[in-house]
Amino acid sequence: MSSKKADKRPTIYDLAKLAGVSPGTVSRVLNNKDKVKAQTRERVLQAAQELGLKPQASIRQRQVALVSEPSTTIRLNGYTGILHSHIAYALSGLNIGILVPQNPEKDLKNYFLDGIIAISFSDELRGILRSLEERTPVVYLDQYRPDRGQYRVRSDHYQSGRLAAEHFIAKGKKRLAFMSGNYPAGQERAKGFTDAILEAGLNLDDCKICLTENPVPYATTITRIVRAKSDSLYVPGSSLEVVRALHVIQFVMGLQVPEDISVIGGENLGVTEFLNPPITTIEAPLKEIADMSVEMIHDLMDGKQLEKRTVDFPVRLIERDSVL
Repeated sequence: MSSKKADKRPTIYDLAKLAGVSPGTVSRVLNNKDKVKAQTRERVLQAAQELGLKPQASIRQRQVALVSEPSTTIRLNGYTGILHSHIAYALSGLNIGILVPQNPEKDLKNYFLDGIIAISFSDELRGILRSLEERTPVVYLDQYRPDRGQYRVRSDHYQSGRLAAEHFIAKGKKRLAFMSGNYPAGQERAKGFTDAILEAGLNLDDCKICLTENPVPYATTITRIVRAKSDSLYVPGSSLEVVRALHVIQFVMGLQVPEDISVIGGENLGVTEFLNPPITTIEAPLKEIADMSVEMIHDLMDGKQLEKRTVDFPVRLIERDSVL
């Protein structure tokens, strides 16, 4: 009997006793409900960590936080919004609750979570997530910085850049241009784009590789690219980046696509195919990325060992009418 007691799994009643609160308060904290004082919540979470408490599904619904940096301008639309929607749908199918912290850099440590899916993250938020990995499984999307210990699901953005440049070159273009924000995925694309140019024997000095800081100054950057006599431009991304670029080229500069300059963009479902002209794009498999991130976090919450910590998805080129 004493052996069985020693091996007994800790319960919310054990946690309530250790934290000096009622079981009802413990239940509110574990289910991330409000009306609990900050210091009480912190005491319960600390006690739960000390006990190594893993409540049964019958006691509480599992909860996963969907995290994106609060400063991003596309948190509710574009790339981040699309992934939020796909991930939320997949999690709901598994009866897993979803928590979306408005300010994760401030609030994330105050929740009792079964898992975290990080969609976008600043350096500060990456540090916070790294500290939470000791007790909570975290899956990162499009994480390219070297870190063998993390679980990551990514698009092959290097191949995105290569595919775009190779398509331009196959069409006879020699003065290629690239424009993206200066973030890890953009840097990966730029590397693939540059490598394809060099391997084709083109003069890199004749080409323009523009990695800009947010917010991206589209009109200024595109004007500089076109005045440099570029004959083609790749504008990646799933947040309407190429739509804004096309507007500047056609309606601000008065140029024609593809007659004056050929354009490749990121695929924006239901948008890029209906532009004038329909835009040739590189498509990232966002739904597949979302589904894999949910599969990984579900397995990690169940304590399973994953064979692969990093899963890369291929991209594809969709040829339309914007490259001549």
